[in-house]
Amino acid sequence: MASLDREHGRGGSQERGRGRQTTYVVKTVRDIGGAQYPMLTRTNYAEWVVLMKVMLKARRLWAAVTVGTADEEDDQSAMEAILKSVPAEYVVPLGAKDSAKEAWESLETMRLGGDRVRKVKAQQLRREYEAIAFCDGEAIEDFALRLTSLVSQLAQVGIDIGEEEAVAKYLRVVPPWFAQIALSIETLLDISTLSIEDVTGQLKTVEDRAKATARTTAGGQLLLTEEQWAALMRERK
Repeated sequence: MASLDREHGRGGSQERGRGRQTTYVVKTVRDIGGAQYPMLTRTNYAEWVVLMKVMLKARRLWAAVTVGTADEEDDQSAMEAILKSVPAEYVVPLGAKDSAKEAWESLETMRLGGDRVRKVKAQQLRREYEAIAFCDGEAIEDFALRLTSLVSQLAQVGIDIGEEEAVAKYLRVVPPWFAQIALSIETLLDISTLSIEDVTGQLKTVEDRAKATARTTAGGQLLLTEEQWAALMRERK
């Protein structure tokens, strides 16, 4: 979508008539697929921020909400995106802000609180991270999603949990029946190069193979030696 602005006295296409010089500046505004902005709810702020960041970056509007912009059109486009993605009760107070940056920061304060509230929230999330463990019967994928979500929430309150630290945490808390494979990952692979998704894939592959083998084993039980676990890991690598 293109907008046509008229200015005087600097580059661009020019018209001359009756001694007047007119400049037309064509500015392209990206509207990608008419996609709908995610709607903020009471419980999805962390996920909402991630989606909004991606969509605003795709439209070259992310800087407008993080550092501000002197371009009124960009500022209003960013403000429009924010107002379209929040509950109705937020529209009036956020729309009254002077810029999209102020509206974004106000929304952040409403959801995360001021400095004191944010510190309390950070401490609470940090305790949850330290105590995280598999629930009874919890699937590998479900735990991985829970861990990833918690790491994302910590980042929102200023605590950066690096990928390597999160992977090490993941391997420390796996259920006992994954202890051998976790040890093999730590021993045979460089965990600084792994992501939570990589570890999940490794564990899921071994789990699936174990289940398949167990179905053909008398009594439905499968016992692997440490060498067999290591062999599976080398094959996966």
